[in-house]
Amino acid sequence: MSLNPNPRKLIFFCSIISLLLCQGCGSRSGATNPTDTASPDAAAVSATSDATPSQDTSESASPDSTIPGNEKDYYGNYQETGGEVALVICYSNLMDNGYNQAAFEGTKTYACAAGVSYSYYSASKDTDEEYEKVLLTAINNKAKLIVCASSHFDQAVGNLQDLYPNVHFLMLDGRPRDASGKELPISSNVHCIFYHEEEAGYLAGYMTVLEGYTTFGFVGGEQLPPVQRYGAGYLQGIDAAAKDLGISNKVTVNYWYADTFYPSKEIEEVSTKWYRTGTQIIFACGGSLYESILASADACNGLLIGVDVDQSSISERFLTSAAKGVKDSVIIALDDYFASGDVWPEELAGEVVSYGAEKKCIELPTLNGAWRFKNVTPDDYLQLLSRMKAGEIEISSDVTSLPEISIQVNYYNNKE
Repeated sequence: MSLNPNPRKLIFFCSIISLLLCQGCGSRSGATNPTDTASPDAAAVSATSDATPSQDTSESASPDSTIPGNEKDYYGNYQETGGEVALVICYSNLMDNGYNQAAFEGTKTYACAAGVSYSYYSASKDTDEEYEKVLLTAINNKAKLIVCASSHFDQAVGNLQDLYPNVHFLMLDGRPRDASGKELPISSNVHCIFYHEEEAGYLAGYMTVLEGYTTFGFVGGEQLPPVQRYGAGYLQGIDAAAKDLGISNKVTVNYWYADTFYPSKEIEEVSTKWYRTGTQIIFACGGSLYESILASADACNGLLIGVDVDQSSISERFLTSAAKGVKDSVIIALDDYFASGDVWPEELAGEVVSYGAEKKCIELPTLNGAWRFKNVTPDDYLQLLSRMKAGEIEISSDVTSLPEISIQVNYYNNKE
């Protein structure tokens, strides 16, 4: 399925959607997909312990009134409860300058353009039971379409998809599963989007070696397939570039999963140790854990690679970002849903799609000061991207085993 807009789109906001498509999935160039410059932090809406139609929703948090700027303009049609579209996120930050925020920006952008109300909800703890409660809260607050950000909601949607046939689900990086993790048949009220993160990781790794770096780090959040694909692609890109340059024996990578998407003292300690022992650049792969790595980079004069979105605006220490088109894919999916009469169109109902470089959904940012390479040019990158789109580069997306590579990789457990 192409991510380019189709003729059935709602006419009154086509111009806005077209503008967005010039920046990400379905774009006409390899341009960056920056998030909005205004990025207020917001308290997430917590699900209560018993989701019933008459439940008290007073715990739902509204946008923080202390945020500078015009909050009403930023949030548009946001409602604490009762939004037609509900975004649900796992136990993590909404405004993380990454994945969750991209999903939120996509939801907000569509809702504001189309005049659709929306809400968002966050789990208060990291359990399958809590994720189901979050979905039930959104359902009981009359959500028509629920955007589920991450595979944390796989079991919950698996349990609820047939119980609530009139509620529709958009699953990002996930699909319905049972309690054992087994894939379930996907009901017609569910549409699933995956991304080829291994391609983004490959691009970041390859170009960074071409830039001249030889000692790398990877800190992933939880060992979930999207994070693992980023890491696998990163290793393959580093390995391929090292082979092309004939320096495989000089390249090393430290590789570790922190088991959290939040910043932590442990992440800062580990990344500081890596920087002080020669690591030049670390791929910070997951949620807001980059904050701990950035603190180490500031102290040790190190560099970072961002993830999911262009994170160059956070700090000059982000050399590049391995980005995927979460924001734009959400916008287009919501448009497909509403344009089809508040149902998934036949080609999306109960279906899984996977977007990568071929669909212009994977990139390294090149615009608005995001290109910070000194020794390689955007043209060098675009040539590599063209080869990837043409299928000339083989990249394994297998997350069951680590890729076979020639460079030295130091794998760490959760405790060093």
